[in-house]
This record gives sequence, structure tokens and C-alpha cells, in this order.
Amino acid sequence: MDPRERGSPLAGKNLLINTRTMASKSLPAPIKTDNLEVDQDGQQEKTKLLSPINEEKGGEKGEGGESEAESDANTLAIAFLLMLFFQLGNRVFAKLATYPMHNYPLYMNLMSTAVYIPVSFAYVIPMAYYRPDIITEDQLAIPKYKFGIMGTLDSIASVMNMFATTFITNAALIVLISQSAIPISMAISKVALNAEYSNSQYIGAFIVLLGIAIVLTPEFTHPPSSDDEYSTGSSQSSSSGQLMWIAILALSCIPMCLSSVYKEFALGEQEIDVVLLNGWVAVFQALFAIPLCFPSAALIDIPNDQIMSNLYGGLMCNFGINTVTEATATLQVDQCEEGPFFVWVYIAFNLVYNILIIVILKYGSANILWLSSTVIVPLANLAFSLPFMPNSQPVQPIDFFGLVIIMAGLIVYRFMPQIIRVYHEWSGTISQEEIEDDDAFAKITRKTAKKYLMGLNQIETNNSLFYSKVISVQKQKLYRNPSQIRGGYLAKIGVAPSPLISMTSPNIGGRQYTPNGSLLRTTPKLAQTTAEARRLVELRYGSDASPKIGKSALPRRPAEV
Repeated sequence: MDPRERGSPLAGKNLLINTRTMASKSLPAPIKTDNLEVDQDGQQEKTKLLSPINEEKGGEKGEGGESEAESDANTLAIAFLLMLFFQLGNRVFAKLATYPMHNYPLYMNLMSTAVYIPVSFAYVIPMAYYRPDIITEDQLAIPKYKFGIMGTLDSIASVMNMFATTFITNAALIVLISQSAIPISMAISKVALNAEYSNSQYIGAFIVLLGIAIVLTPEFTHPPSSDDEYSTGSSQSSSSGQLMWIAILALSCIPMCLSSVYKEFALGEQEIDVVLLNGWVAVFQALFAIPLCFPSAALIDIPNDQIMSNLYGGLMCNFGINTVTEATATLQVDQCEEGPFFVWVYIAFNLVYNILIIVILKYGSANILWLSSTVIVPLANLAFSLPFMPNSQPVQPIDFFGLVIIMAGLIVYRFMPQIIRVYHEWSGTISQEEIEDDDAFAKITRKTAKKYLMGLNQIETNNSLFYSKVISVQKQKLYRNPSQIRGGYLAKIGVAPSPLISMTSPNIGGRQYTPNGSLLRTTPKLAQTTAEARRLVELRYGSDASPKIGKSALPRRPAEV
């Protein structure tokens, strides 16, 4: 009796041998398609499907490839150090600028937004005139109400963030609370965009929330001290006041995240220059900040009839001139001597920081942004605890413990897949197919980063939204249906792929692929007739050897799968 009939372990081996033999006998010559070449043994050659990945990795190895890779690594290292330096400077001077400008958060909010209008349009106007291929007429024709909605949401987030940064006394706490943007933006994008996240991202977000709860514990048990030179002793510095500003800082990422979500709905896949986008958003953000002055002033007990005088005082303080010489219930005595230095250094850091974000996303790697945003958390905490810093506060044991927990959460959230890959490479348990999948995913991440529309000062909020977009694009690009998986497996064991067409995702209209994923041809329909299938079989095997096929032998249409 044939061992295969008895369920012998040799059955599969004999079947493979026979299949190889049959394939080699029925294939007298190499078979070529648009993207695939198979020799007489049925061995699959390198396909064009992987060629973009190889191009991304530098092509063939050699002295030129190695030098190019080394140059790219040096460029990325320099970009990371620059991003780290300016992001740290932006964090530190954002708080330092509020010390001399403590009485004037209304002015600081308006000024820090309005400065982007001339800077952005100094680029947009010449580009629109001399380089219409970069800023096209279609981009200029986008309805301005869309920018108005984004600017309104960003303006609400900006004023909440500016006031919270001004009145939170513990500067190190600002950096830690800002990380709450990750779980909050995940929740919003999950509801609004049906975004998908990995298990490691959910775990990392939970750990971040746990760390924030730990660092907030002293705020509930020990009232903050108000004996520093910049404190007014008002309700803003009380324990309840501090908790209110901490809550406002955490909630400020909600309108910021809604603005990013609206970008997805309003712009979709439409290409737009990010400077043009941020320029128009800054226009509406500054305009909407004017009516927001009224509820904002009421929050810090400034009467409406004193708003203009407060804005004027902020302008004078920005040039080092004191206008408040006697303390009141809500205002402290001006100390504007250091105002010009702190404010304009902060503006310079903030401008370069946001420009670097655009450049790195377009020409570098998004991982640089997430890595610098992770490293900046302990560095900023260390910077605010230095003795020469204004209002410096030493790091307490519970603050250090909470910082470690938050850092662990950020690492799990942002870098767990890379850590797992490094471990598998070190242990030698990673397969070539997994390496190719990771490289394809990295390529998709780079392409998505080049087109991603990052708003001003929105790294933490956009972290989760960016990766949800990457996963969405990945599902479209790397989709493999059962026929493709089966065909790829048969090609590996030496069986030539079937000439019958298998369909990819219905989202990719008009494209038809061979089972191994190579583009065979493009037609206006996803269905095919019996005559078309028979013609392909005859082209593959020859007219004499063409098997008789019926309707049941044809690949099923998408509706039947």
C-alpha cells in the first residue's frame, strides 16, 4: 500500500517530490510575467515587489553603498541632536518666559501665535508665485473655512496650554503632564477615526497614565509652596488652583487632537504644503484668540475693561518696561528686565523646533521625533531642578519614581516592536520573511511621514494619530489574500505559480495580481471571463497542453470570496 494512504510521515515529502517533478516536466522554458521570472526548476527569482525595499536600503552592497549608509546615519544623528537641543530649549524657555511675563498670558498667547503668520507667508507667497509645482492652484483653492475650523480648535488648545504653563508652579510637572496627550489622543482617534493600535501601545499608554497618577500624588497630599519671588500668593498658587491648572493642561490636548482628526476628514489624501497649511491655521488661530481673551481674563480675575491695558502692559514688558508697580489681588509687581531675553529666545527656539519637525518628517525619519520626545522628558526634569534655574525645585523620590514609570510607558508605547526585533536578531530567531516585512513597514512609515501634516507644537498629540495612519496605510499596501499566501508558499517549495489571476483587496480597483503578489496586468474590472482565463492558461502552458477548465476551476470573484 502507498505510504500516503496509511498517513505516513513520508506522504508530504513524496508529494513535494512528485510536485517538483511534474512542475519541471511541464515547464520547458522560463516563464515571465510583468514582475516575476521562474526558471525550469520553478525557483522564484527576485521580484520587483521587493525592489523598492532594496532601493531604500541602498541597493547592492559595496563601498559606495556602505559610504552612503554611513552618510545617512551621520545625517540622522545630527538631525537627532539638533532636534534634542531645540526641543529642550523650547521646553525650558517656554516656562522661563512666563516668569517675567507672569501678568500677561493673554499677550503671550497672541504673540506666540501671530509670529508664525509673517514667517509662514514669507515662504508661501514666493513659492506660490515662482514654484507653482510646489504650492499648486489646487492647494490655494482649498476652502478657507477648513483652516478656520482647525485654527479655532488650535486656538482653544493654545490658550489653555499657555495659561496652564504660566500658573503651574512646578515646572518639571508640566513636561510629565503633557504626556497625557498620548492616551487621550488614542481614545479620541479610536472613536472618531476607528483607529487601530497594537497591544504594546495600549499597555504603554496605561503605564504612562499610572506614572502621571504617581507624580500627582503630592499635589493632593501636600499643598505647593508659594514663597518664591514670582508668586502672588493668590488663589492661582493654592492647592486647588494648581490642580485646576494641571487639569486644564491635560485637557488642552483634546481640542488639539480634534484639530488633527478634522485634518483627516477635511483634507483626506489631498496633498498640501505643510507650511501653507500652518500659515493659514495660524491666521485663524490668532483671530479667534481675540474673543477668547474675554473668558480667559475672567478665569484669572481680570475685568473686561482692563483687557486692553493688560495687553499693552504685556507689549511693554516684552521690551523690558514695567507697568505694574504695585501688587494687586491678581497681579504681581512687574519684573520685566529679563522679559526681552527670555521671550525672544523662546520664540527663536519654538520657530526652529517647528521647522525641524517639518524637515525631519519630509527628509529624515519620524522615529527621530519620537526618540527625542522620549529623551526630552528626563532631560527637561533635570534642567528644571538645576540650582541656577529660576524657581528650581529638587527632584523628590516620588517624582523620580513617577518619571521612571512614565519613561517605561513611553518606551513600550513607541519602541516595543523595535526592541522585539533587536532581541530576535540577537538571538537568531528572526526569519528572512519577517525582516522583509519589517523593512516594508519601515518604508511605509517613511512615506507616510513625508506626507503627514503635523500642526504647530503638536508632537505628543500627533504621535498616536501618526501611527494609526501608518497602520491604515500598511493594511492597504501589505494586504495579502489567501491566494497570494498560498501562491507564495508554493513558489518557495518549487511549484510554479498558477497563471490564473487572484484578486487583491477590493480597495485597489483595477489591479490584478499573480498569487505571489506580482502585478500581472491592469484592467478596468475585478472580474474575468472564462475566455480570458483560458487564454492565460494557453499562454502559460501552450495550446496543446492547456487543461480543460470549467467555471468551477476559475478564481472566484471578490463577491464570492
